[in-house]
Amino acid sequence: MKKAALAIGAVLLAFFVFRACGEDTKDKARGTVKEFIERVRDGEGKEAVKLLYAPYRDALSQDFKLPIQLTEMKPSEVLACVLSSMGENIKRVKYLDVREIDDKHAEVLVKVIDREGVEKILAFIVIKDEKNWRIANISGIR
Repeated sequence: MKKAALAIGAVLLAFFVFRACGEDTKDKARGTVKEFIERVRDGEGKEAVKLLYAPYRDALSQDFKLPIQLTEMKPSEVLACVLSSMGENIKRVKYLDVREIDDKHAEVLVKVIDREGVEKILAFIVIKDEKNWRIANISGIR
C-alpha cells in the first residue's frame, strides 16, 4: 500500500513540476508580448524593436521602401518610427490565450481594439533566444 501511495505521489509531483515549467514559459512569452505592446503604445519604438527576434526584425526592416531623404536612417530606425506611430491608435488590448508550442516557442493571442472600434486578433509567435524571449512573428487572424 505504501509503495502505491509513493508511486502516486511521485506521479503527482512530476505532473506539477512539468505543469509549473509550462506556466513559466507561458508567463514569459505573454510578458514579452505585453512589454512589446506597452512600448508601442508609449511611443517607444526603439525599445519595442529590441524585443523582436533579430531575423524577424531584419525581414521587417527590409520591407520598407525608403524615400531618398530618409536613406540616412537605418532600416531598424525606420521600423522603430513606424511602431511608435502605430501605438497612438491603440485603444484597448486584451490577452486572450497563450499556447506553448514547445520549450522554446509559444503563441500568444491578443485582441487589439483601435480608436475607431475596429477589433483585430493578432497571433504573436515568441521564441526563446538564449536567455530572453523575443517575438519571431506577428500575424493577423481576423
